[in-house]
Amino acid sequence: MHRTFIMITVAAVLSGCGAMGEFFPDFDSSTSGGGSSMMMDRQAPGMGNVGSVRPETLVSCRGHVLVPAMGMTFVPYGSAAPSSGQFLREESLTPPYRVLPPGAAATMDNVPSRLNVDVDRNNRIINIRCG
Repeated sequence: MHRTFIMITVAAVLSGCGAMGEFFPDFDSSTSGGGSSMMMDRQAPGMGNVGSVRPETLVSCRGHVLVPAMGMTFVPYGSAAPSSGQFLREESLTPPYRVLPPGAAATMDNVPSRLNVDVDRNNRIINIRCG
């Protein structure tokens, strides 16, 4: 009886694992209500037409833990934190990583373990990806 209960519980918990992206819904930053953005800014210069960030695509470069940082202000080394709002300090990132402002030239080499953090002109995080 106890074994059957455990098996049913495990099956119920795991049943949600196959739902691609259901636990990480897209967030449209153009709607009111605030919150952190999980949808990349499609209007950002140099970003083109991009899709939403999925944590499972960032596992190889450990960026999956940074998905909640989408929409936050990025604070480079030695810079003061903003007086209001959420932010991510560069000191919190572990190598290898690179921060790419709008229009920045990036090498075309693919380093699967490298985290790429794209920021807009206001240092708002608009994209997180591996490569």
